[in-house]
Amino acid sequence: MRILKKRLFIPLLTAVLLLAVISPLSITARALDDPAILAEAALLVDMDTGGVLYSLNESDRRAPASLTKIMTVLLAIEASERGDVSLSDIVTVSDDVYSDIGTDGSSVGLKAGEQLTFENLLYCAMLASANEGCNAIAEAVAGDIGTFVSMMNTRATELGCTSTNFVNTHGMPDDNHYTTAEDLSLITAEAMDHSLFRRIVSTQSYTVPATNLTVERVLRNTNNLLASNSTYYYEYATGVKTGSTDAAGYCLVATATQEGRDLMAVILGAKSVVLEDGRTQVQSFTEGRRLLEWGFENFSYRDLLTTMRLLAEVPVELGLGARSVVLRPEKNVTALLPNDVDLDDVELKTTLYSDSPLRAPVEQGTVLGEVAVSFNGTDYGSVNLIANTKIELDKAAFIGSEIKSTLANKYVRLGITLFVILLILYLAFIFYYNIRRRNKRRVAANLARERVEAYRRSQEPSTGKSFEEIEARHKERELSRK
Repeated sequence: MRILKKRLFIPLLTAVLLLAVISPLSITARALDDPAILAEAALLVDMDTGGVLYSLNESDRRAPASLTKIMTVLLAIEASERGDVSLSDIVTVSDDVYSDIGTDGSSVGLKAGEQLTFENLLYCAMLASANEGCNAIAEAVAGDIGTFVSMMNTRATELGCTSTNFVNTHGMPDDNHYTTAEDLSLITAEAMDHSLFRRIVSTQSYTVPATNLTVERVLRNTNNLLASNSTYYYEYATGVKTGSTDAAGYCLVATATQEGRDLMAVILGAKSVVLEDGRTQVQSFTEGRRLLEWGFENFSYRDLLTTMRLLAEVPVELGLGARSVVLRPEKNVTALLPNDVDLDDVELKTTLYSDSPLRAPVEQGTVLGEVAVSFNGTDYGSVNLIANTKIELDKAAFIGSEIKSTLANKYVRLGITLFVILLILYLAFIFYYNIRRRNKRRVAANLARERVEAYRRSQEPSTGKSFEEIEARHKERELSRK
């Protein structure tokens, strides 16, 4: 069972919870037939979301009677979880436990000096609604009843209660002892978040072992929705507490679980009536059950958005076989709504995290945006938009892109230009050098031939120029070339 903490509840006048999966149930519920609950105040809450399905005078101050004990036992369990007191601790009942409860309140007959475990006291308070048991709890936790009552009021404020004031631990009538259906839902939601509390309030009967002063006690849960032999029995009921005084009327906080859904009904100021057949009907039970049944029958979780819906397409560069990736919601967005509500008007506002095309690779599930969901003017929060598929990198396209990108850099272009110029100058120098070198070789070859010819002629009768003349003419040609 998932129980919503007090921070998830909001004033019932707004009936809106801002969460990824929440619903403004009190608004939409008004479109349904009014269950016309017979009580001074009533409230029906979805415990998983905190949404309000039905409300009647939920902010009116009322005497809570023994529903007060929900807060008393909550503080006791929290004290045990902190280690301030142990469930196995032996508590000795003091003379003061009856000081403020009179003689007409519910009791298990604890006696001054009687010893029993702290855990047994919790069952006495919640199942048998023992007023003196609540005072014994208070003394075990805080040392005295007054200090404990102050702790109750402080905790109520912490839970967000705005119209609650406790003056005792058990709920006996007092003009300054009051709360509202709304505040009781906050207190109960917090209490039901503790497994020990859930175990206690769902127990039909419990045996307190014999103590030093009494024989064993068999406690019966006063919540007849849990009693299989009762005409009020409700098979889906899981708790919580009854209460009744002349000032408060018949009161009930009832929880139930059906098909994975958890609802809480708060009934204040109901009556006990005599039917035509002479039977007495306690309407806190009949109205509490009827309200729970009404909630289960008329409301269900509806999908405002599913992960199967494709909402956007983002361009992808260098993708292998794909130029874009499709986005879908990371998770469903659901709301507890009336069954007959038409969801055609669900509004979706998509926001992409980048206006530029993506660059492959893109992994499946990558968060690339978000979508805000609203319906009938109510915001249901936002969920991530993720890549529906994986887009791999096209390596050939990547290489071409890198080359193109490199060449687009002005400094790279300048460097290449300088390199080309230097290369051209180098090649021109080599070309010129080679030409000079070939000319010198040709001149040297011609000079060698002429020298050979001159020598050959010097060995013959004189028929031409002398060797000195040939050398002189050759030098002149060299000088003229320079």
